[in-house]
Amino acid sequence: MGQDWSRWLDEASAADDRPGARGRGQAGDGDELLPPRPVLVVGGCGGAGTTTTALGLAGELGSEVAAVAVDATAAGGDLALRGADEHLSPISLQQWLHGRGDGEPAPLKECLSQASSGIGLLWRDASPLRRRASYLTVSRAVAEAGWTPVYDGGSPIAGRQLRPLLEDDEVALVLAIPARADAANRLRVTLEWLDDEFGGQVEGQGGGIVGDTTVVISHQLPGNDSRVADHLREHLTGWVRDIREVPYDSHLARGELVRHNELDVETRRAYRAVVTGMTS
Repeated sequence: MGQDWSRWLDEASAADDRPGARGRGQAGDGDELLPPRPVLVVGGCGGAGTTTTALGLAGELGSEVAAVAVDATAAGGDLALRGADEHLSPISLQQWLHGRGDGEPAPLKECLSQASSGIGLLWRDASPLRRRASYLTVSRAVAEAGWTPVYDGGSPIAGRQLRPLLEDDEVALVLAIPARADAANRLRVTLEWLDDEFGGQVEGQGGGIVGDTTVVISHQLPGNDSRVADHLREHLTGWVRDIREVPYDSHLARGELVRHNELDVETRRAYRAVVTGMTS
């Protein structure tokens, strides 16, 4: 059995000396990025902004390393349609992975859509991956090509295609939610599920996959009311790796192509803080 979540919110939490935590260290506010980890962005509920969050994190990673935003949804989303403001490639993730039919993927750089921020994008269609392939196959191929992936997992987190990424200790997990009370309440169910499915026998407060999870709260309406974020900080600090807010951004709210250089300064600063915390 994993943690008894029913007691977590009633216990005093401590942010330091967390036993059993996955990953490579604590979150920080510095500007310098350390060697990056792959990132998986999953929604704690529907409408959580996983695609814009994945694009924002990839855009910040792309200023330091070769970064690629990868569609890891079950049947394909709009990742490339939202982010490929420079070039939209006709080649899907499945076609790249199939390559020339010899079991080896095609050269990744030749198959990517492109954003003006310099990142690549790999979209998927509704067809299945090639036989016996999974997102573990995708992860290995991306790593061998020398790119750092940011996966847009959409929702729900229990999707079968995401299990290989959730089981990988090297992958940093981001749970994205909108700044709404109902989304914060549903986050508890998601964290319980993570702990039940992937938690260890002896992991204590802030340990395991929950302790390596960053919660990103996106403000999708003007005003940036922080009551939801403050509530989560009060109850979850010390249990999760970090809790960050992404302010309202009119560029994202329009639902059009996301151009990284047109994001507000504070929005980019928020994404960079998330990346810095996860890759430290």
